[in-house]
Amino acid sequence: MHRFSVSLNRRFIKWCLVVVFTFLAILTIHRAFLLPAPIADNIADNKPVRLDSDLIMSFPFPYTIPIKNIDSNVNESAIISFETHRKFAFMKNHKCGSSTIENIIFRFAKKNNLNIVLPESGNYLSTTELFNHKSLADTKWKDSPFDIFSLHNRWNRKEVMKVLEDEVPTFTIVRDPVDVFVSMFHYQDKFKEFYGVKDIHEMVLKMQENPASPQLNQRWMKYVGRNQISWDLGLSPDIYDNEEAMKKEIERLDHEFDLVMLANRMDESLVLLMHLMNWKGKDVVHLDLNRRKPDKSSPLNNEEIDVLSNWLAADVQIFKYFSRRFDERVAELNEEHSSLDLFDSVVHSGLDDFDESGYVNQLTQLLKEANAQLYEQCVIQEVGNEKLSGVFKETNDNILGYVINEEQEGCAFFAMSEPAFLKIFRNKLLSDVIKAS
Repeated sequence: MHRFSVSLNRRFIKWCLVVVFTFLAILTIHRAFLLPAPIADNIADNKPVRLDSDLIMSFPFPYTIPIKNIDSNVNESAIISFETHRKFAFMKNHKCGSSTIENIIFRFAKKNNLNIVLPESGNYLSTTELFNHKSLADTKWKDSPFDIFSLHNRWNRKEVMKVLEDEVPTFTIVRDPVDVFVSMFHYQDKFKEFYGVKDIHEMVLKMQENPASPQLNQRWMKYVGRNQISWDLGLSPDIYDNEEAMKKEIERLDHEFDLVMLANRMDESLVLLMHLMNWKGKDVVHLDLNRRKPDKSSPLNNEEIDVLSNWLAADVQIFKYFSRRFDERVAELNEEHSSLDLFDSVVHSGLDDFDESGYVNQLTQLLKEANAQLYEQCVIQEVGNEKLSGVFKETNDNILGYVINEEQEGCAFFAMSEPAFLKIFRNKLLSDVIKAS
């Protein structure tokens, strides 16, 4: 009798929760139709790009209902709210899709009037040495309050937190090390001359013959080369061939970063980032930036891939570890939301084409659709960087960029180059210094 009574109580509680969540969902959807809003917030004086269907209804995680074909946002004042993180650190690793993430961050910073940690000139906060907050001592804005750490450097969490003057969310992104090295090799034409080879295939052959060759293990400009991910993350080359020492350092990094994204699963990564930062879908809609030109590629065969993987063993160890952790994060988020009656019952019943593979996959598909809509409305053509000018031109002509539909207001920021953004942020820092003096 006691078990039956408990069972009835549980069924009654569950029924009540379903009723409550159903009512909230209906109210939310009703308000969404009554309160139309664009997919992207107004940036500066430009009007935003309006997509045909909103990526996600905009109340914060974890109460996001992924409903397609709604070109409107929910009034957040009616929903339980969570703080949107506006202060954070992103470790920008070389050739890991970081430019796309950086553009997302820069747009977020511009929209929210935030300060980026910047050197006096250029786009590196450190190269050969670990980042040190004292490197900013000679800048005109050394005493300014900073919100975001996101430029290239060699990671040093303790020093980063000194600059931000707080313990803030931290995240980074990694990529298959073979793809990282091949991308670096083709990105810089001087790589071939530096390593004394005619192409990537000869480079791999030299690795196979003598992987410990001093010539192969030197770093171009003293900071680009073998095991680039390990180098960027601040690990010493002395341990790259020591699997046990690498394991300890990787576990330390796992504790230092709240999220490690994967370049080969970019949209899924951005869904996890939205969850970590309590951002909205409109904050992570993007164009893929700094992609290598097709003619700057030379596919490797399986044997060459194995040789390169062995030579990049430290980075491979990092990538495998955080690939497993990424799968765990996705599973955790799916489990968290599959247990919610709001997601499992209400949303499921409202979507004819609901994806059974889980919450993260559903949001990932919505993000892909929003990205495709952005591309359709904003991009006229993809061209080589040498054909671009003004705010769209990057510093390397081995990559592709976008000819943007400038008649569609708001598109420019999605394709704006890093140098153009940095000019904006430096001017802001200088202006703030002048006002304070």
